[in-house]
Amino acid sequence: MTRPIDATADEIFHPAGEDPYWKESAWFGFAIPERGMNGFVYYFHDVRTGVSGGGPALWDASGEETYDCRFYDWRWTQPATGPLDFRDFRLPNSLRQEVLEPLRSYRLSYAELGLELDLEWTALMAPHEIRYSDLETMTGARHFDQPGRATGWLVLDGERIEIDCYSLRDRTWGPHRPGASRSGDYLWAIAAPDSHWHAISIADDEPGVDLVMNGYLVRNGELGELVRGERRVLERRRGAPTRVVLDAEDDRGRSLHAEGEVVTALRWFGWPGRLAFWTLTDWRWDGQQGWGENQEFFPREQVRSLLRP
Repeated sequence: MTRPIDATADEIFHPAGEDPYWKESAWFGFAIPERGMNGFVYYFHDVRTGVSGGGPALWDASGEETYDCRFYDWRWTQPATGPLDFRDFRLPNSLRQEVLEPLRSYRLSYAELGLELDLEWTALMAPHEIRYSDLETMTGARHFDQPGRATGWLVLDGERIEIDCYSLRDRTWGPHRPGASRSGDYLWAIAAPDSHWHAISIADDEPGVDLVMNGYLVRNGELGELVRGERRVLERRRGAPTRVVLDAEDDRGRSLHAEGEVVTALRWFGWPGRLAFWTLTDWRWDGQQGWGENQEFFPREQVRSLLRP
C-alpha cells in the first residue's frame, strides 16, 4: 500500500524515477473574480539535471492567448543555479516559493517583466491524493490536489490589485511526457471551507461526454470520494468551453449536480503536443455559488478540428 502524503517525507524534491521524462511539478491557482481575472503560479523541476521551468500567468477576457494575455512568463528552461531546497527556493526568473508550514501554508512571490506578485496560500484540508491509471505502474509516482485560500496582492501596469480568493493547488512527481493519450478535464469549485469539490474526467466514446475517474466532494464538512459520473460541454466559443455540467456520485451515495459558466479561458501549449484551456468558471451547485475552473486538455491531433471556426 502507498504510504500517506507526509510533511517530512514529501516537502522535498523527490529522487527521480527511472523514466527519462520524470519531473516534479507544482501549481497554485488564484483569481480576482470581480475583475474576471484568473492566474497561476506553475513550475517544474528536474532533480537529475537541476534545470527548472515555469512561472506565473494572468489573463482576462481582453486577451486569451499566451501572446496577448495580461501577463505570461512561463519559461521552458531555466538554467540550474545549484541544488534547490523545496522549502525555500528561487528560480532564475525571480519566482520564489517558501514553505511556511509543511503541507499547509506557502508564500509565493515574483518580481520581473512588469509584474510584482506576493501571495500567501493556506490549506482548507489535507492533500487529497489521486492515482492516475498511467501513474500506478510507475514506481514512486504520486499526485495530489489540495484546496485552500490565496491572499495577497499584485502590481501590473502600475495598478495594485488585492487578491483574496479560494484556490486549488496540485503537485506531481512522476513522468511528464509530451502530448496526451486522450482528452480530459480537471474541474473544481469552492464555495466555503466546508463546501467544495474536485473531479478529473477522461473522454468517453460518446462525443462530448467525459467520465469521472476520480475526485472528491466535501459537503457540510464531510469528505467523500467520487466514484462515478460524467461531465458534458453544452456550449463552446473558439474551441473553449463556455457552459458545462457535471453529474457525479461519491462513495457515501451523495449526488453532485454542478453547472458552470466559463468567464474566460487561456489557450495554453505549455506542455508540448497538448492544448489546454485554463478557465475561470462560475459554478453553481447545492443552491450555492463558488468560483473554480474547468480545465480541459487535448492531444495535438484533435487541436485543428477543435479550433476550426
